[in-house]
Amino acid sequence: MSLHHAYVGIGTNEGDRARNVERALAALSDFGNVVRRSSLYRTEPWGKLDQPWFLNAVVLVETELPPLPLLGALHAIEDRLGRVRGDRWGPRTIDLDLLLYDEADIDENGVQVPHPRLRERAFALVPLAEIDDRFETLRDALPASDLAGVVRVEAESDKPMLQERISSVSERVRTLARFLADAGAVRVRVTRGDEDIEIAMRSRHATQEPEAPGRPASNVSSARIDTIKAELVGIFHLSRPAPVEGDLVDADRELGYVEALGIRTPVHSMGAGRLIGMPAVDGAPVEYGQPLFLLVRG
Repeated sequence: MSLHHAYVGIGTNEGDRARNVERALAALSDFGNVVRRSSLYRTEPWGKLDQPWFLNAVVLVETELPPLPLLGALHAIEDRLGRVRGDRWGPRTIDLDLLLYDEADIDENGVQVPHPRLRERAFALVPLAEIDDRFETLRDALPASDLAGVVRVEAESDKPMLQERISSVSERVRTLARFLADAGAVRVRVTRGDEDIEIAMRSRHATQEPEAPGRPASNVSSARIDTIKAELVGIFHLSRPAPVEGDLVDADRELGYVEALGIRTPVHSMGAGRLIGMPAVDGAPVEYGQPLFLLVRG
């Protein structure tokens, strides 16, 4: 039986990412020979930005499997390594994409090769071009901003990078700024660990005239942001109808629930407010203390 050459993209952004990649590589050897592998790259999330950065790589596998059985084998590895299929572009323990298969052009039975979004994904093209210089032209055609979000990892340790933290802080600043613009508040402050973020703006109704002596100060709207966290480990689900960012919720609305051992534990709003963030993914596992919802009070 002849050998085929398949390029497989590996991605992970949950748990010990470097170990997830190594476990995937070991599993690939069950039905093929990994003849070439790229470096590891830390990459910005694609499609859904409010999640941890990914660790990505691309490998060249020699295999006897035809395309459809190969795709099934990749999905089986994902299941075995603990992937929970939820949000399309959400967090995952492991993601194995069939990028290329020989010189084939396939679109049948659920198999699309080359991968339909390969040309627009820096996190796949950069490691692919590293191990096959035929793809350097496609890589270099990507916007500089996309390439800047792909950072080569010199060592295989998976310690969080400062750039990841900056990205997380930036996302929270953008969320706060959207709230200021939508709600007319003038100051919002969020403290999280050693991070202390405060954003202020002039009231929309402020005038240029100084207030006369003895005149009472104008009302200033203020708000606080509460984080509703998971109180147990399990699978998180949004309640129906599903809440969306911007919703005004009453004091005891059920926003979602955590399912563990067949028991459904509801998550309530715990007071009225406006929903401005939902960092957890519907259908994905959550840990104790993990943020589920962000609500503005006041």
